[in-house]
Amino acid sequence: MGVGAPGHTDWVTTAGLDAAEGVRWSDTLLVNATERDDRTFPPALRQSVILSPMFHGARGAEGVVRPLLSSETLHLGVVLSVRGASRLLQGVGVATPERAIMGRALHLVFGRTITLVQGAVEHVLSGRRLPDPIAPPAPRADAAGLEFWWGLTGAGLPRVKRLLQKPWVRHDWWCIGVRRLQRECAPVDLDLEPATFRILDAGPDRFYADPFLLRHDGVTAVFFEDYDYRLGRAAISYLVLDEDGRPGSPAEALSRPYHLSYPFVFVHDGVVLMVPETSENRTMELYEARSFPNDWRLRTVLMENVDASDTTLHFDSHAGLWWMLSAVSEFGSSSHDTLSIFYAERLEGPWRPHAGNPVKFAPGCSRPAGPLLSWNGRLFRPTQDCTHTYGGGLVWCEIKRLTPDMFCEEPVARQQPGRGFTGLHHYGRAAGFEVVDFKRDRSRLSADGRRLSS
Repeated sequence: MGVGAPGHTDWVTTAGLDAAEGVRWSDTLLVNATERDDRTFPPALRQSVILSPMFHGARGAEGVVRPLLSSETLHLGVVLSVRGASRLLQGVGVATPERAIMGRALHLVFGRTITLVQGAVEHVLSGRRLPDPIAPPAPRADAAGLEFWWGLTGAGLPRVKRLLQKPWVRHDWWCIGVRRLQRECAPVDLDLEPATFRILDAGPDRFYADPFLLRHDGVTAVFFEDYDYRLGRAAISYLVLDEDGRPGSPAEALSRPYHLSYPFVFVHDGVVLMVPETSENRTMELYEARSFPNDWRLRTVLMENVDASDTTLHFDSHAGLWWMLSAVSEFGSSSHDTLSIFYAERLEGPWRPHAGNPVKFAPGCSRPAGPLLSWNGRLFRPTQDCTHTYGGGLVWCEIKRLTPDMFCEEPVARQQPGRGFTGLHHYGRAAGFEVVDFKRDRSRLSADGRRLSS
């Protein structure tokens, strides 16, 4: 299983810090973790360069509670103050997928806060570029009124309903859809209506997600995450499509004693390779097909001691660089709202981090959702919309600039799950076919009415 991921409480040590009376404050960078307005600090401390975390526009951590309870997207910021002049240096929205569990939600929030403060410190000390900050929401006039408590009640009722339904209904059941490629088009013109896909149903005790297509030696295969609720983890399975798109029986391609998902498959130098998600093992692993599509061996470990989800590779033939885009979680924060990039001259590495890592914080369009798509000289990246729920929809971003020092992309299209479904978080096309995945509620009951184990 590997070692546990470091959390926000493992971040720093106080050993070796100077005594306060020996500090020259005018030459000091001060991180304000007191929840006090720095304008109330003693005059000597106000001579420092001060970084103050902000929670939904408030200095104190109490600013976290309201958005968590009312299902708003929480805003985190870092304010830079220099001798009385202040400006917002960092400002991002944060995904809190487990907000119903307050302790876990706070852990995610404070982990993300450390990442933001760390980036702000590097900006001040070394001039590191930071994304343009998103302004915090305006304070709500009903913060203490009846409307606020009514809003909390309305936000809480769906959670109560889910808790009551939990013994009988799965709310995280995914299935994959396959269809012939309807037409070559840009993402803005895609129609992902579920009725146009052949839905592959795994049954109530498992789900299928993250489908990837690859054709090799005359065989067209779909690889996907095959999650077993009874084991609490997934293996990588595959099925073969015939010329008419009819799927064969699923079979296991790769399993490990830890969770596998997002099987990014591709061909390089005539060899079929796969980079599945192995974040539970804190690795990025590269596998090679000894016999396509069913026999795989570990070729190398690309990275170790990293909590990286949904790793997506792209080779830029003009620059001669491999790019690795991944949702990397740091200090116990969520992987639903962040993007980090790495690059290398060779697939086996060494892989170097992008100068701006994490290059993006946005719950609506950060986490990867399938292979990059080139169209008429433009490069598009599918991303997950995790604003309100994990994998709630698909957002396409057009990559405008990608270098070791710069990254810029813009959202250009959005697809919703469609009637009867609550999630959509993957798209791919290859070999004349298209694949997606959809999420919906699914009964835990077997065909004879007995409740299945979790």
